[in-house]
Amino acid sequence: MALFDVNDNVRKVTATANGNLVDFDFNFQVNATTDIDVALDGVAKQLTSDYTIVTSAGAAGLNANGTGTVRFNSAPANNVTVSIKSDVPLSRASVYTSGGNITAASLEADFDRIVMALGDADETLNRSLKAPVNDPADVDMTLPKKETRKGKLLGFDATSGDPVIQDAAVSSASVSNVTTGAPGSAATATATYNSTTGAIDFTFGLPQGAQGAAGNNGVFNAIATQLEAQTGTENTKGMTPLRVKEAINAQVSGISAVASKFFGVKKIVETTSGVGRTILQQEHTLVGGSENLVLSDYETYFFATGSVGLTLRSSDGHLLIDLP
Repeated sequence: MALFDVNDNVRKVTATANGNLVDFDFNFQVNATTDIDVALDGVAKQLTSDYTIVTSAGAAGLNANGTGTVRFNSAPANNVTVSIKSDVPLSRASVYTSGGNITAASLEADFDRIVMALGDADETLNRSLKAPVNDPADVDMTLPKKETRKGKLLGFDATSGDPVIQDAAVSSASVSNVTTGAPGSAATATATYNSTTGAIDFTFGLPQGAQGAAGNNGVFNAIATQLEAQTGTENTKGMTPLRVKEAINAQVSGISAVASKFFGVKKIVETTSGVGRTILQQEHTLVGGSENLVLSDYETYFFATGSVGLTLRSSDGHLLIDLP
């Protein structure tokens, strides 16, 4: 029987295992080693077969003040959550009879058990669904009955805030598999919904491109060689930036630089015959040379690169311009 003051500690301890530690202390008080519940990642463990209760000195049993240490028979795995909770039975072993002796020890034990049980209930209530203190007095947090809520989601009414059940909704989506079909085949897609977890899973079948299987070369079977890029005769292979550069260089390497020339036609008054008459005169710059020209002097003009031919058609006097 307990003969100590019952402290105000939370009557549950949680810790994270490291794969080596076997001892886990608890600082709340109990009357017996059987008043302890132990779980690893939420899975209950059994006294003796999975663990024992020892004192701070390592002896079997509780410390004098009702605290102790849970010692596992083998160390819990790394990152496993260890939960140690008080579970004092809601039973009463003592009976007071009329005219019988009421000792301090029996009163102490009974009152300690009551305080411990209240502490256990408080710890459990703190983990339960409950309305805050400022909610209306008529709030009803009662869950819908079992048959109504099976396979459903818990929600809250938009007006009253009371618990209601709702149909399952999608909570996550993932692609579980992608297969590659033959070139030209139809694409496929399937979706599987799990009403229990709210997860939806997709499976896709994607056809290959007509040029072949995707790989390091994209949709192409291969990359063109330098010679194939320069000759420009291959039509099934891919072109990298380097191959494009090589092809351009090959195409322009045989072209000689040709100087630009200016051609203009202007009106002048011819006086050598003694009779003033207006005629059209064609002028052009020398290839590779530079001359000072005034564009406003010319009726029309243009610039050309390469060989340009100018002839005057005798039948109608039109100036014919042959461009390369």
